[in-house]
Amino acid sequence: MTPESIKHIKRPFSFAVVSDTHFVTRDFIGQAFDATRPLSTEGYVENVTYSLAPMMDALRHLKPDFIVLTGDVAEPPLDPERHCENLKAALDFFGTCDIPIVVARGNHDGTSTFDEVVGPRIAQFLGEAPKAHYFSFEVDVCQFIVLDTPYWNTEQCQWLDAVLKKNAYTPLFLLGHHPIWPVARAFFYNRDFQTDMVNLLSRHAIDAYFCGHSHNQSIVLHRTPHLPVLQCMGALVGLSDAPPLPLNRVQALLPTSDDLMAVWPGYIENTAPGWFMGYVAQGQARVEWHHINRGAEALVRWFRPGDIQTFWTMDPAPPAQLIEANLGRIRQGMLRFCAWDSMGDARVFLNGNEIGLLPRADNFTPSRLSLPPNALACLQMENKVRIEPAEDSEITLGNLVLEVVLPGGRYVRSLVFEDIYTWSNRWDEYEYETLQKMQPGRPLRTVLAFR
Repeated sequence: MTPESIKHIKRPFSFAVVSDTHFVTRDFIGQAFDATRPLSTEGYVENVTYSLAPMMDALRHLKPDFIVLTGDVAEPPLDPERHCENLKAALDFFGTCDIPIVVARGNHDGTSTFDEVVGPRIAQFLGEAPKAHYFSFEVDVCQFIVLDTPYWNTEQCQWLDAVLKKNAYTPLFLLGHHPIWPVARAFFYNRDFQTDMVNLLSRHAIDAYFCGHSHNQSIVLHRTPHLPVLQCMGALVGLSDAPPLPLNRVQALLPTSDDLMAVWPGYIENTAPGWFMGYVAQGQARVEWHHINRGAEALVRWFRPGDIQTFWTMDPAPPAQLIEANLGRIRQGMLRFCAWDSMGDARVFLNGNEIGLLPRADNFTPSRLSLPPNALACLQMENKVRIEPAEDSEITLGNLVLEVVLPGGRYVRSLVFEDIYTWSNRWDEYEYETLQKMQPGRPLRTVLAFR
């Protein structure tokens, strides 16, 4: 492709949006890795084989006109001095499909590394180097705006406002790393960015915003005070030994029903790698979310921004149900949870039996505590859970779910628990209806029910 290739793309055209690839090979991590992480650096090495390579094969078949990577392209290696080398290896890997690439900066992408490695690749496609890490480009009277969300500031906000005010292109797509609205991982977003974007997108219509960061897959048509905004969030990481897990079966959705005009909850992080395909034709546009193995599982089509004509999603298999007769047949179980600042010193009790200490966890990443045999033996249809934090703990907990495995490998889960509990002042300015402030040292008592 020549540097002028962008100028020769005409409708109808297509583009792929891929986020959070976290590319890394063993050459960059050596033999050491942290096996306690839900998807460790070791896992990211395997992810190249099980997710990134199959996606590349799919893109060779789909033949998009260009690809946008929305951040965290490469996992920082253990040796910081090799970050440039690893990022270059990542872009070389994606470049094997001979499709032009545009990159938005993620929170793992440092400034000097990004400038040295990514800048020339973007310039090759655009025909010139962007003057900043945020920029816009046009493809056949269609505008794409790439944001630098990890380094969001007033200057970038004013620039975006000016670009949106004079926009004469349609459709109009925004692309960045952080979500405007986190769908499930509470507090896991750039709050200043969200505040500014809600203000801007209440006054300026866009067709869609693509992002990643949370590693979940989802599509929401979210209300602002005046205009609806289509947010498409995805990630290409996942090394699960279980089938893809629908997000809303294990985590509460943070936007309320009043906030959403349409929603595809998608899948929880690390269980369903996928990416988005965008299609632009005369008078209409559509977006598809593609599962790494099964193809398109969600589709949104529209003629004007916010005026959705089709919102189709593949229905997941119904969840397995637990009946009292099966209580004695449970072979394995765990307590799922998400947490900030869990230091591994909170005692957990199930139906009066102490089952262990809540593991270390942060960033509201899905985590688990395995249930010992004595806890499995006392499981009921309704179960009393008590969590006793250390006296000076500032832990924040949410998404408590009991998950058990029956003979034959059927997973059964308790109803999703929506409340978030915090023993910290860290989140006082955040507005979540389900956030409960706890007194220092006071235990959390709740009931997790399978019906």
